Amino acid sequence: MEWTVDEDTFWGRNAKAAVGTDPEIRPGGHCVVLQGRLNLMEDGAGILDLDGTVILLDLAAPLPDGIEGTWVELYIERENVALYPYEL
Repeated sequence: MEWTVDEDTFWGRNAKAAVGTDPEIRPGGHCVVLQGRLNLMEDGAGILDLDGTVILLDLAAPLPDGIEGTWVELYIERENVALYPYEL
């Protein structure tokens, strides 16, 4: 399976620190909530680690200091999340 997130990640808008420390995928009203560890690649792209499954993210701006490696929640509009070969 392969995840695709076709939405830029904006810290404070559709990304925030998570309360929990477990990977999670859940409905969030009009969006899908993805909870995992946020890391950075050398080229500045983001990676959300969902217990070994990684999702590449386009970051709209640099992350705040100290966020890398922490648990975060992403709120992504349903039409911007796809799980190949299925859409969520």
